[in-house]
Formats: sequence, structure tokens, C-alpha cells
Amino acid sequence: MKRLPIRVLHVFGDLGSAGGAEKWFLEMLRLGDFRVRFDFLVNICDEAVLNEVIGLGSAVYFVPFSRSPFPSSCLNPYLNSVRNILRANRYDAIHVHQFDLAGEILRIAAQEHIPKRVMTIHASVYDNTRFHRRLAHYIFGRRWIFKYATDILPCSKLVAETFGLDEITRVKIIHPAVDIERFTIDDARRNELRTKYQTEFNIRKDAVVIGHVGRFTRQKNHKFLVQLLAEMIRGNEKIYAVFIGVGELFEGIRREVIDAGVLGRIILTGKRDDVPAIMGSLFDVLVLPSLYEGLPIVAIEALASGLGVVYSDNVTAELEQFFPTRIFRQKLKINNWLTAIPNAINTKIIPKQAITELINSPFSTRKSLEEIISVYENSQ
Repeated sequence: MKRLPIRVLHVFGDLGSAGGAEKWFLEMLRLGDFRVRFDFLVNICDEAVLNEVIGLGSAVYFVPFSRSPFPSSCLNPYLNSVRNILRANRYDAIHVHQFDLAGEILRIAAQEHIPKRVMTIHASVYDNTRFHRRLAHYIFGRRWIFKYATDILPCSKLVAETFGLDEITRVKIIHPAVDIERFTIDDARRNELRTKYQTEFNIRKDAVVIGHVGRFTRQKNHKFLVQLLAEMIRGNEKIYAVFIGVGELFEGIRREVIDAGVLGRIILTGKRDDVPAIMGSLFDVLVLPSLYEGLPIVAIEALASGLGVVYSDNVTAELEQFFPTRIFRQKLKINNWLTAIPNAINTKIIPKQAITELINSPFSTRKSLEEIISVYENSQ
């Protein structure tokens, strides 16, 4: 690929969600690197994100996802639309970020002579509740991914091991990353923001705030968090918790918080556009009791904010290599977390020191963009 920019079509589900993968690639887009142009094929997209992406020179194609079980593009409206978009545009690469129909999309891209066909695997489990999609994925979806992808990019060692990618030559681990500058807050501004959010959420001035950021889905395991935090709150009047996110289980978790008698001490904020500010000024620790993960970007964001992080042993251990004093990886047993959370709170450092650590790690946006571009540039 000699012409610049390299034109890449990224395939996501919801580009406007608070998901880590979407944030990672949007931040790379914001760097404005002349060597690449990112376009997006999505099911839905937040209006503010859509306007920003278009303003940055990218095209966004909206294609409603088809529930059809048929893998053939002539029988599946979604796949037929994918084929038409590829035929109408001279893309140098397609980059798929979702498991649903990934193998089929890559197969179509090969038929349409797209030279680079990239698959990033962001999670360690394919978790689809629709039986026909799970069946289709395991019958031919996985096989087609391995057959038609020119490059497979797991986001962590755990993901690579889970999917048996260790011995495949066209596999390269590229870690997710964050824009470090978004987490740079000076002391005066941080204190100002902390007071602002304490007032907004009705949190006492001397509170210890346990934070969580993530979609309200089964994967994120909010039920465990409510049980854990209810026990902590009943034993300490200074303990508060803030959950940021939306999702299909939001109302169910809210009901569990009410039933546990801790509404007001566990605050559910819904969707927020100021997550870095809340994390950097209000949180004292981040907790992630996920049932499975690839490599959670929100953990990197917390580390950039100077926080300690407690997450489940279902999450990859790689972050411990770079931040050994601020990562606490625990089995999902409440007693373990009751001990780990206070220990993690005590590891909190000033943001300036945290940023220095991030710059010297693989988790900065600029470093990950360089790795991604090298994948697009390399010949078959």
C-alpha cells in the first residue's frame, strides 16, 4: 500500500457507546494522522460522536444489523449492504471489531479484493445470547475469521491464549490505549471538580469514593459489586460508590441497590461525557469485577488518573507487569475484595507521576496508532 492516506473501513456496532474499543479508535482518529483515513460502518451512533467524526473527515455508514441467521449476503440484508459499500469505495483495509458476522464480513472483503482484512478481538469470550448466532459462529464464523483475516490482533495475551492464537504467525497483540492528555488535571482544578461532583451526587466531603465505569451487562458483574459495597457501606459511613454507565441491566441493578438499602450511597449516574474528570477528581479507587474481559481500557484510564485498580482474575494479568504496585487482581470472593480495596486506595498517586508511568508503557494512543498503521502498511 503506497498511496496515502491508507483508507480503512472500521466495522463497529454502536460507535457512540461508552465502550472501550470505540473510545480507543476514536482517540486515534482525533490524532489526525495524515497517513490513514478511518471510515466507519455502524448500526447506531450517538449524534455528538457522529458530528465529530464527520467533522474530522470520516464517512459513517449506517447499516441496521440483521437478525437473519443466513451467512450468505444475498439472504442477509446487512451483509449485502457491506458488500455494496466495499464495491463502491476503494478501501485499502477493512478492520472488524465485532464477533457477530465477523467471519462473513471478512469473507466478503476477500471476495471484493480488499488487500488488508484485519480482525481485532477485544474480549476473551464470544457472548451472544441468540442461539442461532452462536451456532453459526462456531460452525463457520471462527473458521472464516482464520481463513480470510490477513491479520488478527488480540488486545491481550489472555485473549490470544483463549482463542488459541499463540502459534499463528499473522497474529499480533496490540494493546488498547488512552489519550493521556485527557487525564491531566492540575491540583487546583482537581479540587474544584471534586467539590462540584460531591455537591452534584450529594456525597460528604470526607467520603471515600469507590468507582466503577462500564455498561450494565452481565459481563460487568454489577450484582457482585452491589453485594460487596452494601457490606462495606454498612460498616463505614464514609464509604460511597459511583457507577457510571448505561445498559440493559441498569434498572435491575438500580432495584438491587434499593432493596439493599444503600440508594444514595451507591450512585448510578447513567451515561456521562465527563468520565475522565469524575475519575480524576472524585474516585479513590476503580473496581472491575468482570466475568470476562480482554484488556479493559477503563483500567488504563484509572491508572492514568493515579488510581489503584481492583479487578477480577478473569481479566488479563498484563497490566500488573507495568503497574505492579497499583493493580490488585482478585478472585471473585467478597472477603478478598474487602481486603484488596483499602490496599488499592492507599496506592493512589499524583496524576503527574501517573502520566509519566503511562508514557513509558505500551498504552498511549500514539504508540498504539503506530502499531496499527504498521499492520496496514505491511504487505501480504
